[in-house]
Amino acid sequence: MTPALFDLDLDQLRARLVQLEEWGRALESGDDNYVETLRHEVFELGGDEEDEWNDYHRVRNEFDRRASEEFDLGQ
Repeated sequence: MTPALFDLDLDQLRARLVQLEEWGRALESGDDNYVETLRHEVFELGGDEEDEWNDYHRVRNEFDRRASEEFDLGQ
């Protein structure tokens, strides 16, 4: 089962963003071996494209929202 975004802390969201960004670069590279290697790492928890854990934009939005909240609280 993949984690719900609201259950993650900022560092976990940041780490997931790094994975998803690397996945995007792999897809753009056209290197099928690289894509297959990363597929097992990035999607080890399963899910599909509709799963928020696997959706770059949903993870990015949640990360930005949380980072903004932490910044505001630190002011």
